[in-house]
Parts: sequence; C-alpha cells; structure tokens
Amino acid sequence: MAANKMPVCPHCGSKQVSRIESFYHCDKCENDFGREVLSDNGKPIAEEAVGLRFRIGDYLTGSIHLRIQEDEGSCLYEVYSSTNGGADKVADVLPMEDWKKLKETLINELYFNDWEKEYLPVNDGQGIRDDKPWEISLIVSEDESISYRGVGEHPVYWNALVKLVDPFFAKLDIENK
Repeated sequence: MAANKMPVCPHCGSKQVSRIESFYHCDKCENDFGREVLSDNGKPIAEEAVGLRFRIGDYLTGSIHLRIQEDEGSCLYEVYSSTNGGADKVADVLPMEDWKKLKETLINELYFNDWEKEYLPVNDGQGIRDDKPWEISLIVSEDESISYRGVGEHPVYWNALVKLVDPFFAKLDIENK
C-alpha cells in the first residue's frame, strides 16, 4: 500500500479513516484497527506465525485447500483439491522470504487481526443459497491460532486475500476454480 494512501476499514469497508499514532480509526463505524497484535509469547504475530490453513468449499461439493507450515528454518506448502478424491495435489518448498512477505501482507496490509470471527449471510427466506463455505487460520503455535470462517459473506479484504493465495491455487489443475 502506498505510504500516503489510507486503508479502508476492515470492519465496514468505509474510506472515512484517520490515522491515530500507530493505528487507524474508522469515523463511520467507530472501530479502531491496525494495532500491532502480540502472540501469547509477547512477540508480533507476523513474526511468530508458523502456519496457514485456508479452505474454500466443502467435502461434499468439493473444496480446495492450502496448508503452509514453517518448520526448523524451512517452509513447506501443500495445495490440493478434494474433488476427485484429492488426486490433484501440489507440495513444494516456499522460500522463507516469500512466507515472511505473505505473513506481513496478511497482518499489515489486509488487517487480518481485525476481521470478524464469522461471516454469515442474513437469511431472508428468498431461496436456497449455494454459497461456498470458507475458513482460514493463521497458526501462531501449537496452542494459538487466529481463525475466521464464513458462508456466502466475506471480509472487506477478501479479494486481496484471494489475490495473495491465488498463486498457490493456480498450481492446481482445476476446471472450475
């Protein structure tokens, strides 16, 4: 994000945002965001996170998954589709610099720590919804993670999140991504 460009509020999507010291305040919904979040160990989440789990879809209709895991100085990723019995799978090493950049983007540009825990549509009774469920977790340690999920509704920064993880999903041979 450009240094002089103000972010949109991750709570309501408003551009009516002002900077207050090291964080932001939304004048529309009155929420603050962008504060540094520390792990249970007192260190910044962006430094402490050791893994990411992301899923779109479900096991009955098909889903795609991304798993990233840091372990002893290396980082591995696995992306797969549960369609056709999970036969479409790619696993490889993710350079540590790329993993670090992904974490920093997620935390500092997509304001991941400020998302709502659940995103669910209002049931207006107008028909059956065919929305795909999704879930994402940033793994900080064996005992700590930050998780969000939804069906048919998404965080304000959803499109930026999809753009961030799309290079992994693009490695799969999926007809209907």
